[in-house]
Amino acid sequence: MREKYRHIYGPAMALLCTIALVLSVILTVHALAGMSLIGCGAGSSCDQVTGSRWSLLLGFLPVSSLAVGAYLALLVCILYLFFDFDKMVRKALLVLSAAIFLCCLWFIWVQAAKVKAFCPYCLSTHLCGILLFVLAVLSCRDFNRRTLLRTLGIGGALGVAYAVFQLLTTPSYRAQTGRSEAPLPIPVAAASPVVGSETAPITVALLYDYRCSHCRTIHGFLDEAVAYFGGRVAFVLCPTPLSPACNPYIPATGEDRFAGSCDLARLALGLWKADPEAFRTFDAWLFEADGKEGWYPRSPEEAEAKARELSGGVPLDGAWTADYLSRTLELFGRTTSEGRSGIPRLVYGSSWVIPEADTPEGFIEAVGKLLQLN
Repeated sequence: MREKYRHIYGPAMALLCTIALVLSVILTVHALAGMSLIGCGAGSSCDQVTGSRWSLLLGFLPVSSLAVGAYLALLVCILYLFFDFDKMVRKALLVLSAAIFLCCLWFIWVQAAKVKAFCPYCLSTHLCGILLFVLAVLSCRDFNRRTLLRTLGIGGALGVAYAVFQLLTTPSYRAQTGRSEAPLPIPVAAASPVVGSETAPITVALLYDYRCSHCRTIHGFLDEAVAYFGGRVAFVLCPTPLSPACNPYIPATGEDRFAGSCDLARLALGLWKADPEAFRTFDAWLFEADGKEGWYPRSPEEAEAKARELSGGVPLDGAWTADYLSRTLELFGRTTSEGRSGIPRLVYGSSWVIPEADTPEGFIEAVGKLLQLN
């Protein structure tokens, strides 16, 4: 077993652990210093994950920093075993790899079920962690069954303990904030699609994309927020496509995850100009489940047919739509900075908030925080 470790398992584990360690360091630096990551531009899947409230432990500690410590300790064990194939160090190797393995599965589940987006840097790290566990088990398969199961059980317990701790301590909402030196050009409520009263003393612009699952979640909380604030707050709806096809602030790199969102925004705005009531129906239809498992964004073809049906075939005002959309995108550009590029986004006065909330209460808290910033 010692010779197999030196020539096969050990080198493979050292390589995988080094890769995972480097990726974890990169993610930690990104979280602490806002370092730019290739492929993590505004609206990207990577941006959604690294900006998620699940990316921080206790609201301030990057989870990737814990991975740095875990992979560093694992690398020390791997290198030590090249010189001394000590049984206790092998047990430590197995405990660490088992804990990392379960944490990797946990983070993959969080991305799929909670964030609903995937980070290639994170997934690459998790893949390394999973392969490390397999190789660690192979390196220790000469242990008797009782020792092997007991050691794996300790590592598994550590992994489960971490997952439970993060689940219990992650806040129900998180909001990234930003501020401009000058007041931001929020569209006038009386001449824009709005949720709430057009005459409300406080109008908050909501930037969103019809192909964004987080935007869909937040959209469902608007009426409750209006009621909570007693009608004093209204939300001006600003469809903001994250597709580089029409958004000049989105870099055209790789796959366009929001392809078609420009058409959906134009159809929605054109319908509002033609018939505000029809717009409300269309807006809700774009975000509602369509009978399939889960929610899938509407295609431009489906949306065009629905808009034509709701408008009664009346041509939509393309000039007004283009002007409104350009002003919305300008607002997006002026409130986009390194580390603060996601949507949905709330803008009021000179400040903006990028809320991440699963409940109406969390969203209302985010709105309250925005109002306090001005």
